[in-house]
Amino acid sequence: MELKDKVVLVTGGSSGIGKAISIAMVKEGCRVIFTYNSSAKGADETLNHLGKNGEKFKVDMHSEADIEQLFKYIKEKYGRLDILVNNAGVNKPRGLFNTSDWKEIFQVDLFSVVYCTGKSVELMVDGGKILNMTSIYGDGKACWKGIAPYGAAKAALNHYTQTLSKNLAPKILVNAIAPGYVKTPLWGNKTEAEFEDSGKEQLIERMIDPSEIALMAVAITKNDAMTGEVVVVDGGLSLKTI
Repeated sequence: MELKDKVVLVTGGSSGIGKAISIAMVKEGCRVIFTYNSSAKGADETLNHLGKNGEKFKVDMHSEADIEQLFKYIKEKYGRLDILVNNAGVNKPRGLFNTSDWKEIFQVDLFSVVYCTGKSVELMVDGGKILNMTSIYGDGKACWKGIAPYGAAKAALNHYTQTLSKNLAPKILVNAIAPGYVKTPLWGNKTEAEFEDSGKEQLIERMIDPSEIALMAVAITKNDAMTGEVVVVDGGLSLKTI
């Protein structure tokens, strides 16, 4: 796919991976709409990087009504959508048996993805690309024991990616990226020393930069021979040795 002039939606674009992907897509000549929720300041910072080819849209991914308004806007302004990047997500330690924790994680990290995908497919009139942001923690063997709901949601998203690709090919191609430890605000208030320690858990012995995930996102969306793939970009985390 030639990316120039394509209409792209990136969910969760006010920081981290979503911000980096939004910037990378604009550099390729795309028109980018990105969503944000609580971080208006972060959204403005992303918008400053995007310039005239970027737009922000406030969406609470817990709310299907908010998502409806987003897609109504895209349809009215552009009449189509070429690329969807499902990046928005939440993560922090959660209980193994508290169903309210599971419901919150699954609502944002899975169910909102399903809803956004369905609305996007309606606008991909000439075909398109869907890219889901999963995690190396989608593999139960690699997932840290304190975030079972998050790992389970990402495992489900991996499965959804592969099943969706079977249903939408050849017109719409669906892939995912499973990152390892990426230096983003999702980690909370970590110090540089703490980031350095976490990075050493990966074979590359450092944190992954969001721009490195964005490079893969661009490569996947350009490639018309890929669908149903979950591409691991984890710095060797899943291969870490004793």
